[in-house]
Amino acid sequence: MALRRARHLSKAWLTSAFFLWQRQRHIDPCLMNVKTLSLSGLTPPIVELPAGQSWHRVQLTKALKGSVRVSGFILPPAGALAGRFDLADEPVAYLADSDATTLYERFFRRETRSLHIDQLKMRSLVVFTTTATLRLADLRALPEQFPVLVSQRYELSQLTARTCRDRGLHGLLYASAQHPEHACLCLFSEGISRMKRSSQMSLIQAGTGALHKAVVLAARGSQVPLLSD
Repeated sequence: MALRRARHLSKAWLTSAFFLWQRQRHIDPCLMNVKTLSLSGLTPPIVELPAGQSWHRVQLTKALKGSVRVSGFILPPAGALAGRFDLADEPVAYLADSDATTLYERFFRRETRSLHIDQLKMRSLVVFTTTATLRLADLRALPEQFPVLVSQRYELSQLTARTCRDRGLHGLLYASAQHPEHACLCLFSEGISRMKRSSQMSLIQAGTGALHKAVVLAARGSQVPLLSD
């Protein structure tokens, strides 16, 4: 009985799409060329985020030369393409659904071994509130089908962002890669204009050097040591 079952499973595997792809990949080279991978099949659902929702972000306390200031955001200039969903022709803003999530995304990442306290200076934890409805492409479930969306190769995720922007969406909603079961936003210019800054607190209190409670909790949760020397 066990032998019959094994034969049956083998036959099923041999006729699977995976095996057919393995057999045919030498025929169609583009299947092996990730640069030519088409995301035309990427059809994320569109969700609406109502006004009055709070989202969190770590940013510079004071703008630097070249920084873009808009709607309470202090953003790097467009064109650097250093972030997963960056655009070449306009700045974008990244936010998270909680203080902890934005700190995990910004400082206490899974690959981080230690963090010097100087990196926290001159930065603040800022809460932004939606002032109008945001129409967003919901990418949270798509990495299962398109793992490239969470890879370190940003070209295709940036292409996805540009496509969504060109279709009139305000931004993207995606799963946090650093804080399980939590979400992040990437907002384009039109989405940024629908936000307002609600509160701002320094990560390190001036004068006392005390750490923001959220920093302490994130350091504890990530087990990333904070260095001061």
